Amino acid sequence: MQLFLVDSSIFIYKAWFGAKYEMLNVNKQPNQAFIGFTDFVYRLLTESAPQKLVFAFDHGGQKSQRKTLYSEYKANRNPTPTNLRRQFEWCQQWVEELGISKVSDPEWEADDLIGTLAQLHRSPELSIVILSADKDLTQLVREGDICWAFFDDKKLDYNGIKKKFKVKPEQIADQLALTGDKVDNIPGIPLVGLKTAANLLRKYGDLKTLRANLHEVSKMKFRYAAQVQRSLIDNESILDISSALTQINCTVETMQDVSILRRPANTEQLQRLMNFHQMDSARYEKWHDYLQVG
Repeated sequence: MQLFLVDSSIFIYKAWFGAKYEMLNVNKQPNQAFIGFTDFVYRLLTESAPQKLVFAFDHGGQKSQRKTLYSEYKANRNPTPTNLRRQFEWCQQWVEELGISKVSDPEWEADDLIGTLAQLHRSPELSIVILSADKDLTQLVREGDICWAFFDDKKLDYNGIKKKFKVKPEQIADQLALTGDKVDNIPGIPLVGLKTAANLLRKYGDLKTLRANLHEVSKMKFRYAAQVQRSLIDNESILDISSALTQINCTVETMQDVSILRRPANTEQLQRLMNFHQMDSARYEKWHDYLQVG
């Protein structure tokens, strides 16, 4: 048995930026992100037929723990357009009316909610499938789990992550802390890229041990080891912030009572939503058929 945990934002953004043309609901509001997201949900439900499933959404507020810790966190991103922001709400409503749990939290990101749910429910009888193309989430994968980039149909298990990133999943957060992350505006150590970070972590295991042995780094057998040692020593304080930002919190209390089981869908409300969003006949018929037997 598998528990599917969906990093919803990635699929909404993909639908928004990947749409070939603008779509409108009955109020003439753009809704192509919503329509594209429902297409993804349909494929997931019909092709994988998950019985245990949760969709995680970013809250989008300014009270997140990471923003409080580091005000420049994700400050390089443009604000979400109003026409897209409202579609996140529609996507959450669609999931809820399908009888599937959706979660968000004002203090924690979708990554943290996924991490907590994985930690709470993983067992020898229940493995975790994380639907995302975000490298951050690979740190959550354990033996038997999968991180699935759905649209590319690329699945990485524990050993696949080790092969791709040259570190264990448990070391991914430390690797990102060393290199920084431009997408999230997380600072890193100058001269340390993914390959160098992997070399350091293979030798020392984790950031704590590395920081206790910074003066030994120059003895390692890779190019510019001496320069990397100097950069680590000169910029060590960066790791206090970056390591706190890259580590996913797997103890979010609000996830304790979240149901992972599917409930009966509210077919009447879903039909109203399909009409409101002016789904074309092909989509309407697909969903109608699914809801008759789903």
